[in-house]
Order: sequence, then C-alpha cells, then structure tokens
Amino acid sequence: MNASTLEKPTTETLPGLLLVDDEQNVLSSLKRLFRKANCNVFIANSGQEGLEILEQQSIDVILSDARMPEMTGPEFLSKAAEQYPNTIRILLTGYAEMEAIIDAINLGKVSHYVEKPWDDEKLLALVTEAFTTINLKKKNEHLQAVVKSQNQKLKTINETLEATVKERTHKIIQINESLKENYKQTIDLFSGLLDMRQPKSEVDVPDILVLVKKMAMALALPEKQHFVLKGAAKMRYIGQVCLPDAILHTPYALLSKEQKHEYEQYPLTGSTILTSIPSLRPVADIISQHKEYLNGRGYPNGEWEKFISRPAQILTVANDYLELITGRMLEEPLSHLEAIGYLDSRAGDNAYYAADAVEALTAILLTLQTEQTIPEYHLNSQQLIPDMVLARDLKGHNGAFLLTKGTTLSEGVIAKLMKLEKSLKMQFAFAVHIPDGLDISKTLLDTLKATIK
Repeated sequence: MNASTLEKPTTETLPGLLLVDDEQNVLSSLKRLFRKANCNVFIANSGQEGLEILEQQSIDVILSDARMPEMTGPEFLSKAAEQYPNTIRILLTGYAEMEAIIDAINLGKVSHYVEKPWDDEKLLALVTEAFTTINLKKKNEHLQAVVKSQNQKLKTINETLEATVKERTHKIIQINESLKENYKQTIDLFSGLLDMRQPKSEVDVPDILVLVKKMAMALALPEKQHFVLKGAAKMRYIGQVCLPDAILHTPYALLSKEQKHEYEQYPLTGSTILTSIPSLRPVADIISQHKEYLNGRGYPNGEWEKFISRPAQILTVANDYLELITGRMLEEPLSHLEAIGYLDSRAGDNAYYAADAVEALTAILLTLQTEQTIPEYHLNSQQLIPDMVLARDLKGHNGAFLLTKGTTLSEGVIAKLMKLEKSLKMQFAFAVHIPDGLDISKTLLDTLKATIK
C-alpha cells in the first residue's frame, strides 16, 4: 500500500481516496488518473487490505472493484459502510454484472456504480463531485459543531448573566429598602423635632398621614407619589422652626401684617432646607405649595391652580382642615362640621380648594367616625413589646415630647426608654396600639385587657 499526494501544497486537509482492486494494472491506471485530482490516493489489493487502510487513514471516497477473491466488492463495501458510514462508496463493475450491482446496493450502500471499461473524464468528474459533497458535508458538520459550541457558550453566558442580574437585582432591592428605611427614619426624625415646637391642641385630631393616604387613594394619585406625599405631610411645618413663639402660638388670623408676612415664608423656608437633600427634593416641592390656593390667593408665591401639583392640592385641604379645628388658622377653632363647611364653601372653579379633594376628605372623615376605635392599652416600660405602636405622644418629665404618636417601638428604642427612666428616676406612661398578628403571651394579654381604653 502507498499514498500519492497532489504536488501543490495546501493548508487544508486533502480528501482521501481509496482504490481497491485485485488487479495491479487496474490500480496503476486508476492511480495515474487521479493524480489530476486534488486528493490523497491510497491503494489496496484486497478488501481486507482496504479495511486496514480505512482504520489507519482518513478516507472520504472508496472506489472498489466488484469481483475480487476472498472478499467481494459488495462484501467489502458493506463492512466499510458499517464501520465508516460517512464515506462515499462507488462500485467498479464489469458489464451486465447485475447481481454484483444489486448486492452492492443492498449490502454496500453504494452511491454510484461505474461499468468497465470506464470513461476517464466521467470517472474523474464523478469522484470530484463526491469530494465536493464530502467537503460540503464536513463544512456543514463543522458549522453545526461551531453553532452548537457557540450556543452552549451563549447558554452559559446567559445563565451567568441571569444569575448576575438576579444577584444585582437582589442587591438593588436591598439597597432600595435600606434607602427607603433611611428616608423614613430621616422624615421621622425631622417630624419628631418639629412636634416639640408645634402648639398642642386640646382636641383629638385625625392623623394627617391617614387623611392624605386615603385621599390619595380616593383620587387615584399614582402609587409612587403616595410615599412622597406622606413625607411632605409629616414635614410640612419644617420651615416654622425659624419662627418665634409669639408667631407660632398665635392663630394666623390674629397676626399683625408684619407677622403674617414673616409667617407666610415658612413653606418656602422649609422647601429650601430640604432641597439640599437630593432624596427629599420631591417632598420639598410639595411643601413649598401646600399653602397655595387655586385662585392665586395663597402663599408664599400666590401660584394659580395650573401651577400647583396634585399632591400639594391634596395636602392643602387636609392641612387646612386640621388647622381650622385646632385654632391655628382662624381666630377661634371650628367644629368638625364647621371646618367641612368652610372648606366646601371655598371649593370649586376659581376658588381656594379642589372640589374633589374636599369631597374625598369629607367622605374619609365620615368613614373614620364610623369605624370601630382601635383598642388603646396603657402600659409601663416593662410591658412593652417590639412592634407595638404609640397611640399618643410620649412626653418627658418637663412636658417635652420624646416620641410622637404612631411611632413603632423597636427593641432598641424600648431599651433606651428604660435606661432613660432609670437615669431620670421616673416612669413613663405609655399608650399603645397592638398591631394584628403581634405575638403576645396569654399572661400579658390578660393584663392588657384590664388596661384597655
């Protein structure tokens, strides 16, 4: 056995051609013919020798004689087809050897058969076409392998990316929750400090956070604005920290002209203070407008309806209602019905208040009056449990406000309060609400029932 390679070098792997015939002169003729082809030529004198070459060399096309001793061409091609199914097999047969042709087709799965004596040009063209078919098949298999490999890499990248996105999304959610909590704590801190200076009302007033939350829902305010509106409601009076007590503790209607001018700057002052904190700028925008009226008669800038944001219009109605019943706005405090009447008479087109906001507030106040009162428990610090909520403002020994109504008591806050009691040698009186689902022992629950108000 030997091999003949095309003289022209190539960087690609040349196709392999195996010639099998028991007659040496036939092999020599075929070898001379395929020197014109761009391929590696291997010759074998028998079927067994051909199988050995197939095992050792890369063969693409097999050209085998039909009649050979020991192993016929169809038998050889049958074994070649079984072991090397990707080869193209051509049978070389004598004229009218129909039986050999049938056997070759049935056993050897040949693609073509050529009758002796062959036509050199036709046989060369047939083998060349077989090489082209094999080459296309190999390229297709290579492309499929590349696509499969790339798809696997892409799948791995996608899985990695998905895991990374999930991890980063989780981190972003954690950061957002942390920022929300910090945001809430900042607002609560400001709110607590503001409450220490605000005049205290003798009447029990609704929580403004409850009012603006329910009004925002009733008026279909976008969900993302609810949080900002509640922050503005808590810190609406931040600009009043600069006001003297003489102004702060006097109803607006009784202030002198100069005092009114000074007082009317507090929304702008508060907005300016908060604008320096980027996360509170939306809150600052609402605060700057919560005393503006739709007809342009508000303060500090006398803005008209089209320039006043919807959240600010809602806060204006809720805030003025509370100021009317606590006596901060007019010469004397109004009753609930009088305050509603005051707002209603000044609502509508070219008026002070948005009519739908007044209607929403009226409906909400009616609902709050008919709702069952949440039980209020009076406890000492030893009975407090984390997640209880203050039902009333907590005052110190000198009347100073320590914690505001609605504050959720954490384990750390309770510990600090107990430490403060020990330091001051006094006990605070706690009025609390117990949220649904809070785990309380039966013994404490029985004790609490006796304290309910």
